[in-house]
Amino acid sequence: MNYMDANYRMPRDTAAEKDVLAMAFVNAQKINSVYDVDTGFSCGTIYPCLNKPLTAGGAWR
Repeated sequence: MNYMDANYRMPRDTAAEKDVLAMAFVNAQKINSVYDVDTGFSCGTIYPCLNKPLTAGGAWR
């Protein structure tokens, strides 16, 4: 069977249609403050509570 063929279709009774493959849950977070544009850009986030950079040796700063 050639899986690269554009005409190939998966069988209708695959596990993907029967079972849940993954679920995500994200807790709601309170926004206390946000970084200014320049700081947020350099940190990669505008939320100070999500700014968790690694320091040398893998310890949290």
